[in-house]
Amino acid sequence: MARDTANDGARFVSIIINEDGTEAYARILDISATITKRDVVWKLAEEKVRGGIIHKNISRMLEEKDITKTYLVAECNKPVDGKDGWFEFLFDTDVDTKPKILEDGSVDYSAYGNLPSVEENDKLVIYHPATASRDGENFWGERILAQKGKELAKLRGKGFYVSDDGREYFAKTAGRVKYEDERLIVEDVLEIRGDASISTGDIQFINDIHVFGNVLTGVRIHSSKGSIIVDGYVEAAELSAKCDVVLKNGMQGNNKGVIHAGGSVSGKFFEQVSINSGGDVNANAIMNSYVSAKQDIIVSGKFGIIIGGEVKAEREISATIIGNMSEVKTTVRAGIDGNPMVELVQLEKDYAAAETEQQRFAEALDRLEMLLAKSSDEELNMKKIKLIRQKINQEQVLIRLEKERENLTEQIARMHSAKITILKVVYPGTSLSVNGRNTRVKEEVNSIEVVSKSGGIQMISLI
Repeated sequence: MARDTANDGARFVSIIINEDGTEAYARILDISATITKRDVVWKLAEEKVRGGIIHKNISRMLEEKDITKTYLVAECNKPVDGKDGWFEFLFDTDVDTKPKILEDGSVDYSAYGNLPSVEENDKLVIYHPATASRDGENFWGERILAQKGKELAKLRGKGFYVSDDGREYFAKTAGRVKYEDERLIVEDVLEIRGDASISTGDIQFINDIHVFGNVLTGVRIHSSKGSIIVDGYVEAAELSAKCDVVLKNGMQGNNKGVIHAGGSVSGKFFEQVSINSGGDVNANAIMNSYVSAKQDIIVSGKFGIIIGGEVKAEREISATIIGNMSEVKTTVRAGIDGNPMVELVQLEKDYAAAETEQQRFAEALDRLEMLLAKSSDEELNMKKIKLIRQKINQEQVLIRLEKERENLTEQIARMHSAKITILKVVYPGTSLSVNGRNTRVKEEVNSIEVVSKSGGIQMISLI
């Protein structure tokens, strides 16, 4: 560009252009120089910046004459990235339903099960599609590609339906809603908004059952696939669930109360109750009860006590206090009685024999197939059908043996971790057993861990 003497002030202006050529910045080099807006525009043109000039910023720069500052004086069409699609959840997805540990070490179960409730056809989620992108162009006419927004895959899960345009999710049924492990789940829940009593009758339901009141004597509640949650107290009732049983308060069973759970059992206290759990049992007190757990029994809190009755777990039993000064007979058993390794060795032999038999059926079928390829003998067809049935039956035997082997292996692992932990005191009158090895407490012992070692039982001080 030819030099114009009318623009002498331009030599006291510095122009800086950003890397992608979409922004131009100016800075004054000498505050004593006379610089006009025309000088700045001329300097921009010299750098091939002719559009997108921000005149108000140039005026401010010339007014302030601050050589320490840089001013944005030109800007062209920048690319506009598209935004990814996103889901707007119309319920709280961050609900903490885990039991809370209180200052005294006891457990508060009051929050358990408090997932958001929805009614049939309630709107649960809105999907906001990705927004469009817009390409940009720099000062030199070069195209700058914008990042396109990505659409998200539809939500997976159960218990909901989606609008025709795929943007809205609705509850298929009344129940509890949660978003967990990137899955939207609406679980059909039976809610009893009062007490469960003889007047309401026995309760059977396939999924979760939530009793907001008490469960009174003589009532039977059964969930074939879900859990049972009771906000109030439970008397001499019978509760059975495929998954968990959670009592936000406790149970006074009067030696007639029964709990069966495929999962864990939790409650503030259990008195004169029979409990069979496929997982853990958690409580703040267990009194005069029979309790059996596949995994652990944890009785927590400053006064977390096991007194009277019998409690047994295949892994760990932990309590603050076991027994009492009156030497009430209390039996505590951790681990496995007998030797499951012997069972496992025999099971391995049975499995190998079943595999051999299965292979024999498979080979016999192969031979029959070869013969039938040459002949359509009806007798051969009947033999084939018989062999297929035998092979299918043998496959079921193998599945059963494999399941038994898996269960035994898990049981042995639990047995190796078996122990009894008494954080404060165990009183006389208490019988302790770990993996079939027993000891009877004859005097008070404080803060110990009881394990099975070297063919006997050993007490290890925790102090």
